[in-house]
Amino acid sequence: MININFLANRVNQKDKQKERDAKIFRISTYVLIVAAVLMVGTFSFKLYNNLKISNADKKIKEYKESILAKEETEINYLIFVNKIKVISEIYQKRSNKQEAMNDFSDTFNGKADIVGMNYQEDQGGLILQLSTDNIFKFQTVNEILDGEELRQKYQKVEKNILNRTELGNYKLTLKLELKKND
Repeated sequence: MININFLANRVNQKDKQKERDAKIFRISTYVLIVAAVLMVGTFSFKLYNNLKISNADKKIKEYKESILAKEETEINYLIFVNKIKVISEIYQKRSNKQEAMNDFSDTFNGKADIVGMNYQEDQGGLILQLSTDNIFKFQTVNEILDGEELRQKYQKVEKNILNRTELGNYKLTLKLELKKND
């Protein structure tokens, strides 16, 4: 009797199928491991970036609070600076006026007396009243007023009123514009 095995072909096919299934299972396992590693890596990267963003937000909030806390100091500083500027301008105007008074006192010493002065703050000028004893002193004063040296020191020198008193004194009213400091 001859043995014929009809199942041998089928067993071979089943063994080959088992090997293919094992190979697919191995590849699937590797793909699953790679996918899991990628997911863990992506999650770790996202968590790391979220922590960095959170720390940056905290620092921004701290800086904002620090700046806002110093806002009052800055406002006080700006007010102080503006006060200093105003005081400096007032002092400069006063200094210009004082300088003009001293200059005229020195220039007309022994020639004329300064009997009146009015400071016009809004126009930046002085109104001076000079008095001389006689016509000769007045003529000297007039020459000084018309001289180039005085015209260089002041923007404008304008003679307004000339009076002669009963005692023979001459009174001259001058308006001068002080040089502006820029």
